[in-house]
Order: sequence, then structure tokens, then C-alpha cells
Amino acid sequence: MNNTYSDYEKIIPSEKLPQFLFDFFDRFKEVTWVKNNEEKLFYQSLQFNIDKYSKNKFLVRFLDKIFSKLYSKKNLFLSFQKNKKKILFRPFKYYNIILGAKKYHQVGLINHGNWDRFFAVKNFMGYIVTSDLDQYVLGYFKKKDIKYLYRLIEEVENKLRIAKPDYIVLWSDVLPIERAIVLASKKLGIITLEIQHGIDDSFWPIESGKFVDYVLVWGKYFTDLYQKQNVRKSEDIYVLGYPYLIEKNQDIEKKDKNYIVYYLGTNLEFYNEEFLNVKLETIKKINEICNKLGMKFFYRSHPGENRELLERNLIDIAFTDKKEGLQEAFKKADIFISFQSTSLVEATMSSKVSLQLMNYPLKSDNFETLGACSKSLQTIEELEDYLSKIARAQTLDAFKTKLNNDYIETRYNPIERFLEIIKEIEKRHKK
Repeated sequence: MNNTYSDYEKIIPSEKLPQFLFDFFDRFKEVTWVKNNEEKLFYQSLQFNIDKYSKNKFLVRFLDKIFSKLYSKKNLFLSFQKNKKKILFRPFKYYNIILGAKKYHQVGLINHGNWDRFFAVKNFMGYIVTSDLDQYVLGYFKKKDIKYLYRLIEEVENKLRIAKPDYIVLWSDVLPIERAIVLASKKLGIITLEIQHGIDDSFWPIESGKFVDYVLVWGKYFTDLYQKQNVRKSEDIYVLGYPYLIEKNQDIEKKDKNYIVYYLGTNLEFYNEEFLNVKLETIKKINEICNKLGMKFFYRSHPGENRELLERNLIDIAFTDKKEGLQEAFKKADIFISFQSTSLVEATMSSKVSLQLMNYPLKSDNFETLGACSKSLQTIEELEDYLSKIARAQTLDAFKTKLNNDYIETRYNPIERFLEIIKEIEKRHKK
């Protein structure tokens, strides 16, 4: 028995600790269409992160020490104000909420990369570093010695004891370090939250949000989905709404109807390399259709995709600029197509024509039925017919749809709603 871990036995017994930290990979092995070894890729990325951190640690250690103290030190201004809390965010995308909460609470980051460090320094925000913890996860993977996991939990606890946050906000609780953070938080009495970070599908099992104290979802549909899959009870779920404010773009009149079409990529080949051929053929065929109809076609790659590989295989296809942001894309293009993408739903929010092409050999929610896109189509032939109708129409208005707010709530200001949820949780824990 490890003395440090003995206090955790009532939460997660030591014999179940490896399963608790790594069961995400075991569950994915049970999904029939997942063919690639995601666990192997995960550990390769861990080794890369460790090597990168080792090379740069002497350059950034001094900076990390300063900003760790900045967060750990009590903010005297906030200490005189009632109900002001210390909140640690492990960021993914919701930087607007982080900056909004900073105006009312003492906010810091759980830093696991250079971008997070840059964001914290730029906004004079304290942080704690977890990059050094990858070595324990990788050590266990190589040697299967539970001592590495005990050390992981011990180091996480030490960091949290120094930081002393009241809340920790995660983007997911499925990976080993995130689960170690949740586990240590339960012992220390720190409240953990997770903000939904992507589209959950009723045909796919929900893996995230199982162990944090509360889950903040995008709409009622996801509240119901978490309950139907027995992931969480209703009292553990809050509707945050969409975490970002989406600007509704005004269309620029195009007298020649030379519409711009974007295909929004997904990275399904990461899980099954056979899907790469589906993607390549889909892109080529849509490009042919757009050329025939006098529309300009661009492929917008997903951040996780191998763009160089795609460009080598799609030499006749125009790609969007690597630096083009999503809001810039919504201003530029008129029609957006994807299999299943959060960005496609954002296109609907932005008052764009959004088309779901469900031509992968996978079951998926129908976005049109959910009120999340303009039209859902099963085949390339159906897509061609629908694009032909668009090309013949006088305007695009008839092909747009208003997002169903039961699917994703867009009437909330995400910053204000997040702060309201913190207040509601505070009241619950004072009873």
C-alpha cells in the first residue's frame, strides 16, 4: 500500500486506479468501426511532449515559477469581496469565458502547452503547469508499474494544494491527467466542472463528463442525451448554451450567383484509415459538381488532419488559407457542407446554408431533423441535385434555417450564463 494514496482508497481503490485512469482507450477498442490504435498514437504524442518540454524547460521554468506564484498568491482585492472565487481553467477553446470570469473572480490556467502559457502571460494571469506529468503516464505505459500512477496523483495533489482553487473547469475528463486532477480534487474538496467541447451523437457513447462534479452542456438535447445514456443525472447538468457568441453575417449580393462552397473536414481517418478514401472521393466529387454549377469550391481542413497528405492527394483542389479563422470563413463563403461537424452547426448559427452529407458508412444524428442544419443528404447524387436547386434560385434565403434552441441554446450570453452557474453551485454547496 502506498502511504500517499491511502487517503484515496475510499474514492477509487488502488487496484482499480489503472482502469479509472485509462479506461477511455479500453472503451474505444470495443467500438467496431475504430480500427487504428489510438492508444499507441496517444503515447507517441506523450513522448513528443516530454522531449519538447525537456528541451525548453530551463527557458520557461523561471517564467512558470513567477506565474504559478501569481495565481497561488491570494488576490487582496478579491479577498474583500463576497463570493469571489479562485477558478482554474484547463483551456481548450472557451477563452472568452476565461477572460469574462477574470473580471469577477481570480482566474488562472492549468497550462499544458506554449499557447496556454502565451495566453496567460499576455493577460497577466497566473497558471500551474502539468507538462511535467506526462512522464508518469508514459512511465506506467512502458513498465506497468503502479508506482508511476501513485506519483502522478501525488504530484497533481501537490500542485492543487499550492494553487488552492475553489473550482476547476475542464474541457474533458477522459484522459489520465484530467482524471488525476478530478481524483485529487475530490479529496481536496475542489469543485470540478466540464464544459461540453464538441457535438455528442446519440449513436455514439458519451465518454466525457462522467467523473467531474458538474457538466455544462450546450442545450436541452444534450441534457436529455446524458441522462438517456446513464452518464449523468439531471441535477449534475447545467445548460450553459453555446460557449461562444456567433455573429450573424449579412450576405453580400452576388449578381452572378458565383457562390463559394466550403467542405468542412473531419478527422475520422484518425480512428479508421479506411475513411481516408471516402474523404478523398467526396472532396473530388463535390469539386466536380461545383465546377459544373459555376460555384467556387474550397476544402477547409480540420485542425487534427494531415493537411500535407491531403494536399498531395488532392492536387486539383483549392484549400482554404491555414490562417483563416472560422468567423472569417463564415464571412467569405455562402454554403457549408460536412458529414458531422460543430463548425457546420456554427454555419447554421451564422445564417449560412448548411448541408449535412451523410455518406460515411457510419450511423449519425440527422442534423436537419434536429434543426441544426439546412438540409441532410444521404448521397453525393442527392447533394448535386440540391446544389442545382440552389444555383437556379434567385436568393439563398429559402435554403437557410434557424437553429433549434432546444438542440443548442443560443439565447444566453455564455459569459453571463457561466457566472450564473457558479452562483447557483455556490448556493447548493452552502445548504
